[in-house]
Amino acid sequence: MEQHTGPVCHAQPVSEGRNSEVAVIVRTDSGTTFVKGLREDHPRAWTQERERLVNPYVRPIAPELLWSHQGDGWSLLGFEYIAGRSIDYAPGSADLLKLTEAMQRLQRIDLPPIELKRAEQRWAAYTDRPELFAGDALLHTEWTPSNVLVTDDSAWIIDWAWPTRGAAWIDPACWVIWLIASGHPPAEAETWAARMPSWSSAPYQAVTEFACAQTAMWRGIASDNGEPWTRDMAEAAHRWTEHRT
Repeated sequence: MEQHTGPVCHAQPVSEGRNSEVAVIVRTDSGTTFVKGLREDHPRAWTQERERLVNPYVRPIAPELLWSHQGDGWSLLGFEYIAGRSIDYAPGSADLLKLTEAMQRLQRIDLPPIELKRAEQRWAAYTDRPELFAGDALLHTEWTPSNVLVTDDSAWIIDWAWPTRGAAWIDPACWVIWLIASGHPPAEAETWAARMPSWSSAPYQAVTEFACAQTAMWRGIASDNGEPWTRDMAEAAHRWTEHRT
């Protein structure tokens, strides 16, 4: 790592985030870098390469990738350090407008010419109508609060481990579930999603089918994982499905 950063003066582990074995803020004489990594034999090591490839296309809303390292048993990525905090999704939070602006910018980014998972394949196990999720938009999909850093004037979308190709309304749909889990009634959560142009043109049946698929997915995760936050997400997805049906 020091061949990219220079001698490390201080390293501060980051506890938030669920996609990396290594997540650390590294300080050197020349500056500060955020480093994340997985062992090369990790089942999700491929997500490091996907994040490396997508970074140039999401630079307006994501930290810049400064360097990458593959070898010595590790896949490491070094990013521009953003001195922010995790977003607050609670009702009334001023952070919501900042993410709305960032998500609107994301929806204006053209689909990059790289291999991406397809929405209709990614969620096929949870629906009989996966074709409803197909599209040509670049999606982030992982709207856990630790994946959005808020500064005084903006929101930065980080952790692009699961970029996906699909219908543009899917990102605001995924966000709806996090908002409900954070205390928003389903109808109110959808008013935030409606700030995305893609939401107004989304077929009602397709979004409802996605809500059902998310309920099935989160129930499976909660059953396997058992952590309280996964149960909260399963309940939020269920409440959203009930609201739409």
